[in-house]
Amino acid sequence: MLLSLLLILSITALGWWLAERTAWGRQLGTTMLVLLLGLLVSNLSGVKPQAEAAAWINGPLTSLAIALLLLAVDLRRLWPDARRLLVPFLMAVVCTVLAVLIGGWLLQPLLGPGRGMLAGMFAATFTGGSLNFVSVARALQPPEALLAVATTADYVVFAAWFAVSLALARRQGRPAPTPMPAAPAERWLVADGGWWQGLLWGLAVLLLSNALTGALQRVWPALPAILVLTTLTLLAAQLPWAPTRRGCYGLGLLLIQPFFTVMGLSSPVGALLGEGLPVLFYAALIVALQGLGLLLLRRWRGWGLGETLVASQASIGGPSTALALATAIGRAELALPAVAIGLLGYLLGTYLGLLAAALLA
Repeated sequence: MLLSLLLILSITALGWWLAERTAWGRQLGTTMLVLLLGLLVSNLSGVKPQAEAAAWINGPLTSLAIALLLLAVDLRRLWPDARRLLVPFLMAVVCTVLAVLIGGWLLQPLLGPGRGMLAGMFAATFTGGSLNFVSVARALQPPEALLAVATTADYVVFAAWFAVSLALARRQGRPAPTPMPAAPAERWLVADGGWWQGLLWGLAVLLLSNALTGALQRVWPALPAILVLTTLTLLAAQLPWAPTRRGCYGLGLLLIQPFFTVMGLSSPVGALLGEGLPVLFYAALIVALQGLGLLLLRRWRGWGLGETLVASQASIGGPSTALALATAIGRAELALPAVAIGLLGYLLGTYLGLLAAALLA
């Protein structure tokens, strides 16, 4: 187990270093890098993480990371910036849910009994990003092979849509990207210090959530623990003393990366291109229908193309990828709204994912 943990943490540290120190690494982001590094190590060497190490990473550590990330969703701070992209973002969420349900119905013969789980995970991740994917996967507990294929399909499709969005925006003739440091766009997310205060918040919410889940499950045994953790953490994020929670987002973003390293190490590329092709096609169909629906709504409602694409990216990839797209297309004024609206997606994804899973189970 110790060797597996060292391997996971080493790959995660390498991905983080590349994302911080290289230009191409900053474009890809830490999450994409650790997933790709895990895929390379696994598929070239055949190394897989031990079950005990994977369980520890996917269990307590990921629960703490989820709590820390959700503690950043302070609606009083998000709302002023989020309003600019709110309507396109909500329409992107609606398009995603409809695409999940339509695609799941059309592809039932190909997806088989895993359809409900796939619908839940994809509805979650494409309405708020990877955090919601992790949360719903924890609740639904899909087979390891299905989870690995779904994770890989999620990132393949996300990367493709990011590239398409970038091409569409640049084709319109927007100005070249303007250099913009990450700090101003996430000034209330990145702590100047006090990471230990954020850690205390995360641990307190996690312990309280575990105790509350145990009590509630005596009355409702089927209650998903992730719903209790999500709801309790979002309530805690609205409490006073916001400055003591400024370290939560950065720390949570760091602690959730080992989950994607494990997924990369557990994802055979051959499976995605073989038995996993229906899963990849389902994910691609969802994103394609969402993008097409949102672009048609844009023509009807007169939204700007940049605003539409950034709102779509906030839904599909979350706050960090929406920020990356806004910066890449030279729309620095959309950076703060992109982060804000992406964080609001954390509010919706877990609940919508579990609802979609129940509808298509």
